[in-house]
Amino acid sequence: MNQHTATSHPKSIACAQNTGMQKPGTQNYRELPQRIGIGTPVNPQQFGYGLQALGRLLWMFVVSSLLLCGQSIARPYDDVIESGVLTIFVYEDYAPYSWVEGGELKGIDVEVGRAFAAELGVEADFLVRGADENIDDDLRVNIWKGDLIHRKAADVMLHVPVDREVDARNNLAVIMAPYFLEQMAVVADSSVLPELDTFGRFLYQPIAVEVDTAGDFFLSNAFRGQLHNSIRRGRTFGDAVDLYNNGEAVALMGSRAQAEWVAFQSDKESKVHQPPMPGIVRRSWPIGIAIKHDSRDLGYALGDVITELINSGKLAEITKKYGVEYIVPENL
Repeated sequence: MNQHTATSHPKSIACAQNTGMQKPGTQNYRELPQRIGIGTPVNPQQFGYGLQALGRLLWMFVVSSLLLCGQSIARPYDDVIESGVLTIFVYEDYAPYSWVEGGELKGIDVEVGRAFAAELGVEADFLVRGADENIDDDLRVNIWKGDLIHRKAADVMLHVPVDREVDARNNLAVIMAPYFLEQMAVVADSSVLPELDTFGRFLYQPIAVEVDTAGDFFLSNAFRGQLHNSIRRGRTFGDAVDLYNNGEAVALMGSRAQAEWVAFQSDKESKVHQPPMPGIVRRSWPIGIAIKHDSRDLGYALGDVITELINSGKLAEITKKYGVEYIVPENL
């Protein structure tokens, strides 16, 4: 899998790739001239059959369009206001940004989403899903196309990398309004590692990480693979946190916000470190929102809300509740 420079979810950082997407249905339209006999000698009876076939295709198109009207798809600003509901995508099991605890959805991105809805004067409806193989898949499933079964998509997606390459590959989505600067970091048990100036410390000490994330790929390749026996992988970030909290690992690698949140809620004395990370794809990246390509007016309205949250200090107050220091994105 091709590591990418930046993305929303750490798993997608490690797995982002160029999917070579094709516009839906183009192969059928390319075959259509041959189906109705264009460019070949035909008799009137064959031409009549061709017109019948074309008529059936047009009828199927009309029926499909009517069915799509009843599905949940990303919508422009006026449609959102008229409906009274803003559908917001957040990642599942992704503390401190979005996760369920005691049956309640909470996190930084959840509170930002609620601020969006409150400012627009509508209700917030959260679409919560796990990360797909890469950010391109996340944008397709959650913004411009929807899932395979219900075709349900969100009006806005949170925690998207503000990255030129990602934006260029996904022309049916618009990435905008950076609201947070994310970085890579390590949280460590201070009683075992009071200081951490090199990952060489993990030649003999176990470190936890969520599997198939940027941190996992970095640790697997650091020091030419010599840390392999020290890596303790969790299927989810929550599993990796459990490995750290129960003492199976003396440290945990993830995003800086994740590391600060773990230190904030852990019973053990913990400290966040950012030692040199030679060879890592990128140590920091801005995150923003994504909307569908024909919903730019909604994106501009939500961008204004983000600007107000940042300038008023409310976004810093939100992150502080989760033990996370707010850092303004570099390009603001």
